[in-house]
Amino acid sequence: MIAWLVAGQGAEHPGMGLELARSYEPAAELLERASDAAGKDLRELSAIGGRALLRTEYLQPALTAVALGAASFLRDEGVEPVMALGHSAGEVGALALAGHLTFGEACELSAKRGGAMAAAAKARPGGMATVRGSEVDVRDVVGQGAKAGAIFVAGQTTSDTYLVTGERAALRSAAAMHGVSPLPVSGPWHSPLMEDAARALRPSAASVIADASGAASWLSNETAEPGLRDAEGTVELLLAQLTRPMKLHQSIEFLLEQGVTDMVVLGPHRALRHVVMHHLDERPQVRVHGSSSLEELRTIVEELA
Repeated sequence: MIAWLVAGQGAEHPGMGLELARSYEPAAELLERASDAAGKDLRELSAIGGRALLRTEYLQPALTAVALGAASFLRDEGVEPVMALGHSAGEVGALALAGHLTFGEACELSAKRGGAMAAAAKARPGGMATVRGSEVDVRDVVGQGAKAGAIFVAGQTTSDTYLVTGERAALRSAAAMHGVSPLPVSGPWHSPLMEDAARALRPSAASVIADASGAASWLSNETAEPGLRDAEGTVELLLAQLTRPMKLHQSIEFLLEQGVTDMVVLGPHRALRHVVMHHLDERPQVRVHGSSSLEELRTIVEELA
């Protein structure tokens, strides 16, 4: 059983997606469509790298285009998933894999999502951090941070790794606790501080998301269960994950419980692959595949088509 995992922010790197775009026209077309939606040449940004590529309003559409370019290549070669899971921003790509919108529309919606989040972060600045420990530990971290500002639990990525999110002052206070590590992100993602972004994105999401038409199901960041197939409910789940904790750990466990044997990470895979491998200590039979190069994509085709 094959699952596709769509990478979100955190694994990006200079040059991502360019090798495939040079040799596979659909990948190039998706990058062009994402560039038009973002108002920036994303191929050029990827080639240069640096701080501009890390800007949320550019990075999210770039990641979606790169991931869906790889998905298009694999589908052309006969590789299909049973389930799709998006890591945070990757959820837009997962919806496209389930047939809620086209790949091109997903690139455009990602640009609008990134733009809305960047604007909300400008109005309510903040960041995120990881917390190693237990649920009790993360509650203690939030309690410490709350002495200085707004801070929230933003989700769980492994059995002993959590995310917190909030205002910079709160995160600085929380950093005094053991096991807290700041993340290089530009906003307080997955928190109520993103409510403006959810409101701004709603019209765009409602205008393009349709009832699912694909065979693959998608897993919701909000519920860690198969997402809805109707358009209205899907829009609500997509918007909810902007302001609420992300259940990445629970979603990966759900995939494994369903009997997934192969996980293909679409897009830059370093961060998400690292998270997944933490779930596989007692499941050596499950394979995790990267898709960042043509060589990796061809290997996937050889093994899974």
